[in-house]
Amino acid sequence: MIPMRSAMLELQRSVYNRLSSRISRPVYDEIPQGAAFPYVAIGEDTATDAGVKNAHGEEVTLTLHVWSRAKGMSEVKTILDEITAAMTGAPLLITGFQSAIAQREFADTFRDPDGITRHGVIRFRFRIYQEV
Repeated sequence: MIPMRSAMLELQRSVYNRLSSRISRPVYDEIPQGAAFPYVAIGEDTATDAGVKNAHGEEVTLTLHVWSRAKGMSEVKTILDEITAAMTGAPLLITGFQSAIAQREFADTFRDPDGITRHGVIRFRFRIYQEV
């Protein structure tokens, strides 16, 4: 049996490529100083073992953040909807792993403590198996 590898980094690359090509907002792993609003940031992820008898696998959750300075929540909600459509429209191709289908776990919107920044959070779950 081949050694187990984590799909987390390749999943992040696939998510970045998918979002960068399908939504009209910038997508960042590291937000540059002075980045213009609105934008999407790749956030936290977790991985747990989901292997089966004959294959290494992981269940990975990935959180995305939306940042906006528009008045009200409509811009954040529109971007969350664009992300959902981009992520759930077709399986993600992940180098070295089987393709994965995104399942949205939740989306949340709130006003940041500064009173002017709007923040959206959305998390997806993926079950990913290593190619043999």
